[in-house]
Amino acid sequence: MFLVLAGCEQRMPANSHIGYVEVEWVYVAAPLAGWIVSRPVAAGSKVLKGDVLFTLDDSSQLAASNAARSKVVQAEAQERDISTGARVPEIRAIEAQIDQARAQLRLTRLQNERIGKLANDGFASKQQRDQAEAAFRSAEAQVRQFEEQIVVARQAGRPAAREVAQAGVDAARAASSSATYNLDQRVIRAGVGGEVSMTFLNPGEYAASANPVLALLPANSLKVHMFVTEAELPVYRVGTRVLVRSDSMEKAVEGRISFVAPNAEFTPPVIYSQDVRARLVFLVKVDVPDTRGLLPGLPVDVTRP
Repeated sequence: MFLVLAGCEQRMPANSHIGYVEVEWVYVAAPLAGWIVSRPVAAGSKVLKGDVLFTLDDSSQLAASNAARSKVVQAEAQERDISTGARVPEIRAIEAQIDQARAQLRLTRLQNERIGKLANDGFASKQQRDQAEAAFRSAEAQVRQFEEQIVVARQAGRPAAREVAQAGVDAARAASSSATYNLDQRVIRAGVGGEVSMTFLNPGEYAASANPVLALLPANSLKVHMFVTEAELPVYRVGTRVLVRSDSMEKAVEGRISFVAPNAEFTPPVIYSQDVRARLVFLVKVDVPDTRGLLPGLPVDVTRP
């Protein structure tokens, strides 16, 4: 092929160059390793963006996702428990204890007053008076204790405790989102539309992480590469219109230069000839909207109108 291209270039007019069709493949792999369960596409299949290309076994990821969701439910329940205070039955139980303590306080107050009068009249001993006084003070303290308990029970948890509980909820939700993402990654979808060109692995085979399972040829991914000399750079700029034609095409199709290499290189072997084999040249890429009749590796003529 090199000799053919060389011979062609020697007969090319000044405003023409020999180029070739290059393709930018998209190699599709899974981010995490696993067994391939299904691959609904084959070589030649047309796919749209979002179509399923292949699926991997998701048993482990599904279990992890379910466990993460359960932890979210648990963390949210703990956060509600701290934020809402005691339950109604617990508050009612404390209220009953307060009623009982107040009744005991009234009784000990009466007994203390009666014993105090008897002691003043000499009919009760100092020890009896002290015991009555102590019982009264104890009953007062019991009432205060239960009243403080019900105030605390009706309040939500301490601010620090609520912050800790909310942080637990946030962490559980983040872990659940990560687990759900990993589960979703077991279904590999097309990032771009195009045609499946090659498949490398089949269902039942193990796909290593980042190991391509298939190659996708995106729509309009074919480009024409050619090389020009430094002297030709002024007329081959990005946006310049050119005509592209291969031997199998009835007429040339229009293309536009989309890239001009900033650095020179020696002429690649594909276009070696006696005239250009030692020249420094610049790579030029041409976008061709109508790629019918163009195949990867096919030599083409690129003409500047």
